[in-house]
Amino acid sequence: MKKSLLLLTALISLFYYSKNAQAAFLLEPFAGMNFNSTAEVSGTDEDVTGTSVGARIGFQNMGLMLGLDARRNSWNFETDTTDSDYTFSQLGFFVGYDFPMMLRIWGNYVFSYEGTNDDDSDIKLKEGSGMVFGIGYKVVPFVSLNFEISNLETKKLDNGTSESNYDADYSTYLLSVSFPLSL
Repeated sequence: MKKSLLLLTALISLFYYSKNAQAAFLLEPFAGMNFNSTAEVSGTDEDVTGTSVGARIGFQNMGLMLGLDARRNSWNFETDTTDSDYTFSQLGFFVGYDFPMMLRIWGNYVFSYEGTNDDDSDIKLKEGSGMVFGIGYKVVPFVSLNFEISNLETKKLDNGTSESNYDADYSTYLLSVSFPLSL
């Protein structure tokens, strides 16, 4: 993780200190709903529904965007017999491009992904990572309609007294609206 932060600092420094570039600070809050999403937990498929809110913060220069993506996911996991609510915190690096024709694309490497059970238990899902790919269409210069596909995983389960291996894979689809602001 230290290497990743060092790499991000170096890339941001390149944008910020280049003589001919006019890099702008990018702030892009967003909110959206998950649909048709699934989780595979120890061979059992679960339906995932819920919301995501967060922001992308970084720099934008001549269409190229890079920075940090932070979000909070409130998800409900359902099978035929169980139903549970989790809140996930997600942090990653993103790189993208804002095309002149109001189209935007980005990829996000998630290096921190952890969840906490919202029911009255101390269950935490840890050591998560994954990838997110997104495409957006700017309706007006400061409003973007977005579609994201993410493949995430968690590897550990902490029940408050012990920690064990826990293989869970999440495939989610997100429709969101964001407000990309170049300051």
